[in-house]
Amino acid sequence: MLKRIQLSQLRVGMFIRDMEFAIQSDAERFRPFLLTRGEDVRRLTTGHVRSVVIDIAKGADVAGGAQPTEITSFETSVLAVFSPGEIGRAKKSIQDIGPHLRHVLDDARLNAGFADGAANTAVERIMLETLDNADALIAVAKLKEKDEITFLHSLAVSALMIAFARALGHNEDEVRVLGLGGLVHDLGKMAVPGEILGKSGKLTAEEMDLIRAHPQKGFEMVAKSGAAPAEVLDICRFHHERYDGSGYPHRLSGKKIPYVARVAAICDVYEALTTIRPYKRAYSQSEAINLMMNSPGHFDQPLLSAFISKMIISGTLH
Repeated sequence: MLKRIQLSQLRVGMFIRDMEFAIQSDAERFRPFLLTRGEDVRRLTTGHVRSVVIDIAKGADVAGGAQPTEITSFETSVLAVFSPGEIGRAKKSIQDIGPHLRHVLDDARLNAGFADGAANTAVERIMLETLDNADALIAVAKLKEKDEITFLHSLAVSALMIAFARALGHNEDEVRVLGLGGLVHDLGKMAVPGEILGKSGKLTAEEMDLIRAHPQKGFEMVAKSGAAPAEVLDICRFHHERYDGSGYPHRLSGKKIPYVARVAAICDVYEALTTIRPYKRAYSQSEAINLMMNSPGHFDQPLLSAFISKMIISGTLH
């Protein structure tokens, strides 16, 4: 029996009968084969394949023999790509970081404040984990429960910014500042009602105004403490600005947008696109990169090219 499945459903043991390719030359070279290694799954999900047809008479079916939910599919792909040790380390790190990051978010929500000590402790733990397990940490952080979207998005963006900053050649003090900015970039969302943040339908104009106010709100929360570096304040305030001046809240353009905020914009959007949200499916890595590359005016193009070469093509992220 043949069955067409999504790339996110691939797992070791499946017999691949056919593929839908984005490039015709790839289709001409295709021969049916059995998926025997996690590396094969990784290669297919990051290549030019759009979908696959499996033969369940010759290999494994999708999990449980039925169409899995998207989150189950993502969990399956994570298990195929990373070793149990890598996943276990990432989960342990998230567990360790959790109390500190929740303290930061709770202080913002309840007191409109910034718990800088807890934030710095969380960033130090993320920096340690991203030395050699960044990809697994970022992947496991995508396994979000609905009520933890802001929590794990903040953690994942911090890890992305730390890994990207290191790839760009920044020293560890600069990496720490970028990681801290990534951790608190969305702190202003703690002032937005949860039902709006988790809404699956179209937002009203008034709800959009509340969402678009979060960069300024976050800036004010962090600035009030007097403890954060100027670069962290810039990330909070300007990470939704666009290179062509069409962003918010101040419609800055080009190099008027601080460098750290241009870095944050790339990491923030990539993480959001590749994660399941109440209002959208998760894009594959190739879909996310294609969308970002074909969004003229949104990003600093040299920085985006560096992200693609140093984080995607290099294999740092899968």
